[in-house]
Amino acid sequence: MSVGEDTLQAIRGVVGAKGWIDLEQDMAPYLVEQRGNYRGRCAAVVRPDSTGQVAQVVSICAQAKVPIVPQGGNTGLAGGAVADGGIVLATGRLNRIRRVDPLNRTIFVEAGCILADVQAAAEEAGCLFPLSLGAEGSCQIGGNLSTNAGGVAVMRYGNARDLVLGIEAVLPDGRVYDGLKELRKDNSGYDLKHLFIGAEGTLGIITAAILKLFARPPFKETALAAAPSLEGVLELFARAGAAAGDSLTAFEMISATAAEFAVRHIDGARDPFNAPHPYYALMEMSGFGGGLGEILQAILARGFEDGAVADAVIAASESQARELWLMRESVSEAQKYEGASIKHD
Repeated sequence: MSVGEDTLQAIRGVVGAKGWIDLEQDMAPYLVEQRGNYRGRCAAVVRPDSTGQVAQVVSICAQAKVPIVPQGGNTGLAGGAVADGGIVLATGRLNRIRRVDPLNRTIFVEAGCILADVQAAAEEAGCLFPLSLGAEGSCQIGGNLSTNAGGVAVMRYGNARDLVLGIEAVLPDGRVYDGLKELRKDNSGYDLKHLFIGAEGTLGIITAAILKLFARPPFKETALAAAPSLEGVLELFARAGAAAGDSLTAFEMISATAAEFAVRHIDGARDPFNAPHPYYALMEMSGFGGGLGEILQAILARGFEDGAVADAVIAASESQARELWLMRESVSEAQKYEGASIKHD
């Protein structure tokens, strides 16, 4: 649908020149899905810098019946942030980290904060924000919450919704829902934040959140195992869970095709083995007590004995661990060079 000039001018009056984009070449990055498979259209890209501005823009659009597509870092691979008319409301200017509380282990952030910046702020305070995914250098917290992102540490720490104490969101009529609670032991009433987390902006636009932080585990072990079959990977997963318990932070299966794409297209990504294998399992264990290395070695040794594991490498340093993770984290980017693909995780 077309958007009336009066409506556009009213919106521009709210966000000002810095928050307004309507030139075709400037709007292009907001209208293309990361792989280039979907291209959208809109009357303008609006970039408010406060919750109040978001509320005013939403109110104007509600009265004029103008569709809004909320957009964070636009790193999604399913086309969900691609507009088909109306306006795009990009949250990138809502990027302030308002407060870090190491004692309560919380961090108060706006929706446009880059995930890697939130991780860094937590680390600077001696804490851990465990949400981690390949796009963390450009994805935004608002998008992570709106899609209920899982990330690679989901087994240990849960999905994005498990990492949130409170949120602030602008409702479809422009009212602001203030649910910015910091209390961890809160058993009062309805937990309305879960209506917005995972709703992909359909029930409201998340503008800020209070997130949980955790103690940083001092011990970490990372290994990449090669398996001849998917059954071998599943057997390895079962044993790792039984032996390591909550210390099993991540377990990622990588197919031979995905590994090949990463090695072919991404600088620095490599297969550490002499020959390719049908499947790979990337495992990470972390905890507060020693002995994780011995547990990991025992799991792999048992896998060698019964044929579930064909080869394996254990990272001897943090830099080697990053090299192993690079192959996994590069899969989505590498797939862009191979054309359209069905996403599964």
